[in-house]
Amino acid sequence: MEKRRRLVVAGDGEGDGGEASGSAPRGLVESLPEALLVEVVVRLELEAACSAASSCRALRAAAAAAFSAVTSLDLSMFPPTNAILNRILAGNGALRCLAVNCSLLDDSAVGAIAKGSLRELSLLKCSSFSSYLFVAVGERCKNLRSFVLEMAASDDDEHFGICRKSIAHIVKGCGYLENLSLKFFPLLGPGSVDFESLVPIPSTIKVLLLQPVSNWQAKRLFPISTSLKTSISNTLESLSLVLDIITDELVAFITGSLHNLVELCLEDNPMKEPDLHNDLTNVGLQALGLCHNLAHLSLTRGKQNCSSTFRRVTDFGIMMLADGCKQLKTIRLAGFSKVRDAGYAALLQSCKDLKKFEVSTGYLSDLTCLDLDEAAPKITEVRLLCCSLLTSETAISLSSCTKLEVLDLSGCRSIADSGLASISQLSKLTLLDLAGADITDAGLSALGNGRCPMSSLCLRGCKRISNNGIASLLCGSGTINKTLISLDIGNVPRISGRAVTLVAKNCEQISSLCLRNCLLINDSSLETLGSMRHNLGKSSLRMLDLSYCSRLSRNFLGLFEPPFFRGLRWLGVGKNMLERRGCSPTVAELLERKPGLTVCGNACEMGCRNQCHPDIRRQ
Repeated sequence: MEKRRRLVVAGDGEGDGGEASGSAPRGLVESLPEALLVEVVVRLELEAACSAASSCRALRAAAAAAFSAVTSLDLSMFPPTNAILNRILAGNGALRCLAVNCSLLDDSAVGAIAKGSLRELSLLKCSSFSSYLFVAVGERCKNLRSFVLEMAASDDDEHFGICRKSIAHIVKGCGYLENLSLKFFPLLGPGSVDFESLVPIPSTIKVLLLQPVSNWQAKRLFPISTSLKTSISNTLESLSLVLDIITDELVAFITGSLHNLVELCLEDNPMKEPDLHNDLTNVGLQALGLCHNLAHLSLTRGKQNCSSTFRRVTDFGIMMLADGCKQLKTIRLAGFSKVRDAGYAALLQSCKDLKKFEVSTGYLSDLTCLDLDEAAPKITEVRLLCCSLLTSETAISLSSCTKLEVLDLSGCRSIADSGLASISQLSKLTLLDLAGADITDAGLSALGNGRCPMSSLCLRGCKRISNNGIASLLCGSGTINKTLISLDIGNVPRISGRAVTLVAKNCEQISSLCLRNCLLINDSSLETLGSMRHNLGKSSLRMLDLSYCSRLSRNFLGLFEPPFFRGLRWLGVGKNMLERRGCSPTVAELLERKPGLTVCGNACEMGCRNQCHPDIRRQ
């Protein structure tokens, strides 16, 4: 499909702007048979079909016909306008699964979204809906099984407050709801979202995620008293809460009232250092042993507000957890400053079915991962983030885990080339994160000649690598140049346009490229990337991060105009670039020509991951 000649269509004056790079006589497209146009639209990628729908009446009708029988539609990476969404969904009565990036939508799109046929609905990056959205979904989507919402705070605090207090309409109206996920951004103060309106939580709910929720609100959701206990006690299987603070009392409420939990994820971000009597301790970890079906556990403390840790949890608490939850398959821990090798080793030795193991900012050493292949023979994912005591010996030990698919050692600054030589022989490894590691071009050469079917590689902040290392990585005897989809070489001082050329020429499937804070990247580098991939007939690049690339000129956005970077869906540029005066084209002009593109000026991570803010077109 990528090499097929594209039909270029002129607008009829009623569209929202397409990505057309030429013009055609009026009536040429309209003269083609409708069946042929429908076949053309069906063969287009989703974003291209949405753009085509805004080009002329004939393609609009063809798109409507093509989408009329669609049962599943994912628009999470493509921010449609109200007009586009209404056009493509207006005649669809069969849609069962819908995911939408709502950053450009408001109440005008609710009629298209709230369809009675829906079973799964995900509304992401919302910022302009009113309470009408919740009322409409509750009234029309009676058979909804899954509802996911991400909502950003708007400039109108009163408007946002009304929305936060309207979520009960969903729960009351959708009587078959099994999965409920509600995320509000930014993380506001305790009690800022009226989750109490969810009480009592319907007995149909099996998966529940709430963000942010206060400690006292969470305890009202899951009363431990027998007289107050609800029927959700026997149905809820997965619970995820982002809290102001995790305490022993809260854990007791959860374990005492939810008997069939399979997954528990608790994250907190205290505003200040917790009191010693109001925090998570060894007692709380021991209480988790009451959840006999628990298979996936995540306990993390963030440091967005203060540098706090779970200072009252020791190795003994982790050992009690290991003894009570031997059936765990996933473990994720962050902020346990008093836990050492003995505690982590106890977990690894006890949980024989363990597949995923993650520790952030932990004080564990190379001893923890010794003989890990024997302790946890099913392990497929290991993430050891910012563990300053780890060295290349850990990487060498992990190379014996032949089933390993994901290895994240970001922030482990003592990982060196000797570790990469061992890692490169892992025949199932698809993701490797070495951000901040002490590796050189020699280590990249080992990876380039290795056996890993790598699809994602992060080398951010590896300051000793250069263009020569990228050449060794992508031009070696291995297959990484054929399998690599995501590459992060941001914050590497010696990366220049030559590395970009190597990526453009050798990476056949590259979809995500991070060059943030690469100070040698200039307009010529981007021109090479765009023109080479266009000339080679490749349009796989979907996300590109150029935040803090200060050598780019004020007119660098012109390099992204059609026909170059045809498949690009997300571009990170940073506020400093957007605030320059005299830019040509402006962001607004570029987005008018490429309606499927999202430009982020907030220096977010790739794709605005775990962030929700209004689209730049609404700012």
